[in-house]
Amino acid sequence: MVKKVKITIDSKQRLHIPEPEDEENGSPLVGDMSSRVESEGELEYEDGVFCISYPESEVTGMEGSVTSVTFSDKKPGSVSIYRSGPVKTVMMFAEGQRYIAVYDTGFGSFEVGIVTLCCDNRISELGGELHITYIVEIKGSEAEHTELEINVRCIE
Repeated sequence: MVKKVKITIDSKQRLHIPEPEDEENGSPLVGDMSSRVESEGELEYEDGVFCISYPESEVTGMEGSVTSVTFSDKKPGSVSIYRSGPVKTVMMFAEGQRYIAVYDTGFGSFEVGIVTLCCDNRISELGGELHITYIVEIKGSEAEHTELEINVRCIE
């Protein structure tokens, strides 16, 4: 079963960026960012596996990439996000777990650690919401704290 859906993604990040002059006193530059992106995509459910896919836009800086969010109906709290195209990555989220993700930007690749604090998945064949709170680590240090809210609504 494949349905056309409207996807709204709200993202809030708190960045922890060490400045060269701040490394001595240990005070990182901290900044907050938030964004909202809306896109049309597809919700597919087959053999107990959900896949929500949508094209990235110019707004996200990943134009030409396609993002897919997948999970099993038996383990909805274990979610994978795959991105293909000019920007490639695989990120896995499960509450209390730490995973390593590799980002390939087309200009180079780098590894980040992802620690999932919360993965509340309420998506069904009718749509729903997914809330993920996670920390991104670079070289073992916290670089970003993110709250991601994905809302999926059927439009067919």
